[in-house]
Amino acid sequence: MPHSFIRVAALIAAAAAVPTMANAQSAQLNQKTPTRAELQSTAGSNFSTADSNKDGFLSSAEIDAAAVRAQQQAQQTLAARMSQEFTKLDTDKNGQLSLAEFRAAGPTVRPTPNVGATTVQRLDSNKDGKISLDEYRKPMLATFDRFDTNKNGTLEAAEQAAAQQKR
Repeated sequence: MPHSFIRVAALIAAAAAVPTMANAQSAQLNQKTPTRAELQSTAGSNFSTADSNKDGFLSSAEIDAAAVRAQQQAQQTLAARMSQEFTKLDTDKNGQLSLAEFRAAGPTVRPTPNVGATTVQRLDSNKDGKISLDEYRKPMLATFDRFDTNKNGTLEAAEQAAAQQKR
């Protein structure tokens, strides 16, 4: 394939992706894998929308315009969502958020039932009903050693990234 075709294909893919950026969160929530036919249909629809002069090609100006429209749509969607969230938080409907309203919307810390007994059961390797410093450290160090693939005693960036992926 000529390089110009690859560049055009990349631009089309970018232009097709731009209008869908506003819906990225909802797509992630749905976790639906599109079929090839759906992808083909969406790409065709996005291309047709971006091809403002309907000549069957996308110019850089048309791609820029599509990107601006997508950005404006994303901004409108974000503004609407922020307004909805504010309305939910403003429980007394006075158009202002008090500290109490803000705190009420925040996360809460819930106690874990039987955390002590569960932890002792899991970590007490000699079954004496207590956890020693060695028993406490052992699982943490084992996890560290598993991810320290080059065995240099330091979790480097690549090793940390691999650890995050396995979580």
